[in-house]
Amino acid sequence: MLKSIALIIQKFAKETPDQIAVIAGGEKCSYKQLAQWNRKAALYLKNKGIKEGDRVVVEADHTLDYIYFWYGIQLLGATFVPVEKNTPNKRIVEIAKELDASVCVTVSNREDFPSAWSLEKVIPEIELLDDSFEGVEPNEKSLSEILFTTGTTGKSKGVMVSYLNQVNIALAGIETTNIKQDNVWLIPTPMNHAAGLRKVHIAMAVGSTSVLLEGFRNYKQYFQTIEDYGVTSLYLPPSAIHLLLAFASKNLAALNGQLRFIYSSSTAYPETDKEKMRKLLPDVYMYNCFGCSEAGVVCTDEFCVSGGSEYSGSVGKPNSYSEIVILDEDGNEIKDSSAEKTGLCAIRSKSVMQGYWNEPELTAQAIKNGMLVMSDICYFAPNGELILVGRSNDTINLGGLKIAPVEVEEVVMRVDCVDECLLIPCVKGSNTSLKLLVVLKEGKELDDAAIRNIITENLEPYKLPKKIEVIDEIIRTFNGKIDRKQMIAKYA
Repeated sequence: MLKSIALIIQKFAKETPDQIAVIAGGEKCSYKQLAQWNRKAALYLKNKGIKEGDRVVVEADHTLDYIYFWYGIQLLGATFVPVEKNTPNKRIVEIAKELDASVCVTVSNREDFPSAWSLEKVIPEIELLDDSFEGVEPNEKSLSEILFTTGTTGKSKGVMVSYLNQVNIALAGIETTNIKQDNVWLIPTPMNHAAGLRKVHIAMAVGSTSVLLEGFRNYKQYFQTIEDYGVTSLYLPPSAIHLLLAFASKNLAALNGQLRFIYSSSTAYPETDKEKMRKLLPDVYMYNCFGCSEAGVVCTDEFCVSGGSEYSGSVGKPNSYSEIVILDEDGNEIKDSSAEKTGLCAIRSKSVMQGYWNEPELTAQAIKNGMLVMSDICYFAPNGELILVGRSNDTINLGGLKIAPVEVEEVVMRVDCVDECLLIPCVKGSNTSLKLLVVLKEGKELDDAAIRNIITENLEPYKLPKKIEVIDEIIRTFNGKIDRKQMIAKYA
C-alpha cells in the first residue's frame, strides 16, 4: 500500500484513468484529471516555497478546486489544515498563528484579508503549469492533516493525523464497508471535519467515486442527486436518518434495490429508527460506526441485513486494525468486563493520532501507554461485541448514584408521542435533579404519564426525572452529535 491517499490517486490515474473520482457542483473529474491537477497544485506550492512538512490552512468547500488543492498539498508531503467554510478571518489568522502555517487559502478573495490566497485566483494560475511533478513519499510519521474538533466538550483541539494514520483509517473504512471500485458514494457533510474527509479518503483508496453535496436538508435535491449519478451508498449520521424517516420515508424505501450500504457515525441509533430502517431497506447494509476524530472507526454494528445485535447498546466488534481494551479508574485493564463491571474504552492502533497540536498535557491525558483512552464507558458482551453504556463526561451524579443519560433516553424513545429526548442535570446549590427534554412528534401531545410509567417499569426509581419539559428542537453539532453542553446551559 502506498504511503498517502494522494499517491494512491496517482496510481489509479494510471490504472483506471477514465474512472470518475469526484463529482461536485455538477462537475465530474476523472482520476486522470484529478491526478494532473494534484501534480500542478503541488508544483505551484513548491514554486511558492512550500515544502514537505509545512502547514497550509485552507477554507473548505464542496468544489473540485478544493479537492485539487487538498490532495496537491498532500502530494507535496505538506500538512493540510482545513477550516470550516465562511470561517471569520480573525479565526483563520488565529489558527494559522497557532500552527505557524506557511499560508492561508480562502475560497474567494477577501479584501480585508490581503495576505490570504484565494482559490478563485490561484486555480487559473495552477492550470497554466505543467504536470510533471512527482509525488513525495512522506515519512509515515509526518503530518498529513491537522483537524480541529468541534469543541462541544471543551476547547477546540487540533488533532494531528500522520500519513500512516491516514492510510490505516482508510483501510479500516474499506474493511467496514467492503466498498468496491464501482461504488458511488454521496457525502453531504462539511469538508473540513473527519466525517466528510475520511469518506473521500476511503473512496479514493479503492478508486471509486465520491459525490460531494453541501447538506441534505433540501430533500428534493438530495434524492435527485442520488438518481442523477446512480449513487450506491450514503453517508448520513443517525440524526439525518431520523429526519428522512420522518419526512421522506417513501423516497428511502424506493432505494432498497439501488443502495449497497449506508454508513453512519457520531451517535447511536434509537432502536425505533433501527426497526424502521430494517422494514424500509431490508437489503441495504446499515453500518453504524463507533470511533472518533482521534482514531477513525474502530467498531461497526451492521443492524439491517444481519437483523441487529441481541445486545442493547452494541457498537459491534472491533475491526482488524484496532485492539480495544476496557480500563478501570486506575488505568488497569478489566479482562472480565461486563454490564456490572464497566470501564473506559481504550484503543491501540496505527490509526491513533499523534496527539493534539501544541497541547502536551491534553495529549498525555488522551494517550496513555500507547493507547487512546476515550471518555466512552463500555464493556464486552460474551460474543465479543463492544457495548456502549454512555460517556463519562455525560454521566449525571445524583447524590452518588451514577446515571448514563442514554439509558433513560433509549427507554423514553419507545413512547409514541416522543420524537427525540434528552436527559440533563439541573443543579441548584448542592442539589442535583433530573430534567427530561422532549421533542414531540408532529400532531402529538405530551403523554407525561406514559413516559413516567415506561421509565418506572424498566429502570431504577432514581432515574425518573423530576420534571419533563417540551422543547422545539435539540441542538446538534454539524455532524449530528447532540451538543449536551449547550443544551444544559440553555435548559438546566
